[in-house]
Amino acid sequence: MRSNLFSLALIISTGLFAQTAELSPYQKKTMNTERFARPVNTGVNHTLLILGSAWEVSPEFGDEIAVYDSKDNMVASVAWVPEQEGHAGLAIWGDDETTSEKEGMTKGEAFRIVLFDKSEDKMSDVKVNRWERGDNIFIKDGVSVVGAVEVTSVVAQDMELFQNVPNPVIDNTSISFYLPEDANVRLTVSNTLGQEIMTLSDSSFLKGMHTIEMDATNLSTGVYFYKLEANKASLTKQLTLVK
Repeated sequence: MRSNLFSLALIISTGLFAQTAELSPYQKKTMNTERFARPVNTGVNHTLLILGSAWEVSPEFGDEIAVYDSKDNMVASVAWVPEQEGHAGLAIWGDDETTSEKEGMTKGEAFRIVLFDKSEDKMSDVKVNRWERGDNIFIKDGVSVVGAVEVTSVVAQDMELFQNVPNPVIDNTSISFYLPEDANVRLTVSNTLGQEIMTLSDSSFLKGMHTIEMDATNLSTGVYFYKLEANKASLTKQLTLVK
């Protein structure tokens, strides 16, 4: 029975991360996250499969699972759906070595799993009690399969700025952020000299995740920094523009 379940999980993984032009209805549902942004597809990933039988109490439709690296950068996300026996497959993206910023994980780096409970608006750490295969250490083309988990401590949901997608940027990119409460948001872009060259937003937003589009067609090739300011706090990340 366990071998059949493991084989099914691997089939789901193959279908979930296949680079096809058309996504299946199942794939579209799993990508429809509202709390976490979509991570940067760097072309290098480690597959994480959480078996549907791994949960003591199964997630509910609308809940989301995310993976963070050792620096608390989100590197994988998926919306949990009851199809496929409740198995959840995530592509944990590795770092793109062609850019100076860290968009993903590096070889040998440990990752952690969190669960967002939509009905309670609560995020919790997920402790793995049994690995069927692999572990929580990132390797290129690696596969880790989780056989038993435990939802443990609640994690504070602070303001969060996600890596822009896509990155590197050719002409346009999307910048997402999460607000733990309503706030006036100022999102700006600066060059390497510290000169502010673009204001993407200076307006009020409700609590939750939001995405703003950036048109970079008039910018020159190079590294830029985007800064999020809200409720007397600020976060900064960098992007790479190529022509």
